[in-house]
Amino acid sequence: MMRVMKFGGTSVGSGEMLRRVSSIVKAHPGERVVVASAMAGVTDSILAALPRVQRDEGAIAPFLEELRSRHMQAAEEALRSPALVDEVYGEIDALLQKFERLLYGIAYTSDLTPKSKDLALSFGERLSVRVLSAAMRDQGVDAAFRDAEHVGLVTDGTFGNASPLMGEIQKNFDATLRPLLKGGVVPVLTGYFGVSPDGHATTFGRGGSDYAASIVATALDAEALEVWKDVDGFLTADPRILKDARPIREMSYDEAAELAYVGAKVLHPRTVEPVKTKGIPIFVRNTMKPEVEGTRIGPPTEARAAKLRSVATRDGLAILRIYGPGMAYTPGIGQKVFTALGQAKVNVYNMAASQASFALLINEEDITKGLKALEQVREGIIEYVEGLKDMTLVCVVGDIGRVEGTAGRIFSAIGHGKVNIEMISVGASEIALNFVIRSKDKEACIRALHNEFDVE
Repeated sequence: MMRVMKFGGTSVGSGEMLRRVSSIVKAHPGERVVVASAMAGVTDSILAALPRVQRDEGAIAPFLEELRSRHMQAAEEALRSPALVDEVYGEIDALLQKFERLLYGIAYTSDLTPKSKDLALSFGERLSVRVLSAAMRDQGVDAAFRDAEHVGLVTDGTFGNASPLMGEIQKNFDATLRPLLKGGVVPVLTGYFGVSPDGHATTFGRGGSDYAASIVATALDAEALEVWKDVDGFLTADPRILKDARPIREMSYDEAAELAYVGAKVLHPRTVEPVKTKGIPIFVRNTMKPEVEGTRIGPPTEARAAKLRSVATRDGLAILRIYGPGMAYTPGIGQKVFTALGQAKVNVYNMAASQASFALLINEEDITKGLKALEQVREGIIEYVEGLKDMTLVCVVGDIGRVEGTAGRIFSAIGHGKVNIEMISVGASEIALNFVIRSKDKEACIRALHNEFDVE
């Protein structure tokens, strides 16, 4: 069985975890490709360091020493072979020398471009794969690390939010990865970024190592993609809100994508896109509990009873309410509103409309920009605009469209829980129903829904 195994930042975050991951890989026979995230917290530390470096080159040396110390400590804890420790030391030092040159370039020019930022962010994964591949070899697994450019993981060149060029990637993998697999070698690949056609690192966005692993699995026609995390898979609710939330054994691609989009941090929202085209299942599993099956995401394996799967939430949102008589009869008003918000770089997550008003869901941090942008399009049509803060988007996912009366039951349960709904989005999807509540009512809302339905 050919599988792609992706390990997250917590899974590669220490020497102990590196040994655990190596044991998991060793215990799974057959052809395997491993995709690794940066160690937990490393990408955030790079993001935090870049503005400091831009202002002061004196920040470079202590930052690099911190990175060096953390990775070498993990290597010393994970490796029994002194020769492998020395080898990893050499790899880390060589890589950090390249990183140092990049950081001094940013400091000297005081210019942090999207290109230099993406290259800087790629060093977290570059460091982790070198340590992880050595840990695997220390346990007898014939492993070899490869950076994205080594294997030809080519993207469209969009910095910060790249998309794969799947045809080229598949051809490149036939030349770079398949010979390794046929020779019994386990490639250990960097997640999170690919390379543009002209060779520049381009990241897939935060959490993008899941997406990178999905791209790899699709290009190689893998039989399965395993995403190893520090959780048992998707749950029926956020366990921080509802302690009796339960693991979900099986989900569809669309259900997983909806939950990830709203804010469930189990997967990157785009992870299902590549594998769905070939029907490759995703298994979300817990590195600390490899005996637990976790959640299977993919085509249904059997006829499933129609039911709800999960309830997810996203905080930190606000509603812009736009009022004006006859707005619904004014041609082009919607286009003008969205154009103004787009030019102000205000992202709209959801909307609802009536004869005399629009309600738009945005990030709370963008509310001032949004109100200012809408001043440009009043033109006697819009009477006034108000902003409502402290909003939470709730997404109920499951077979909502298959069972008559499900939406009514959802809203009745919320009403009995004494939760008021500020905004509703119905009809865009048969498997998801989205609505907005005040953040203070989030726990009561989730508990009411969990109690009303046989979730999962």
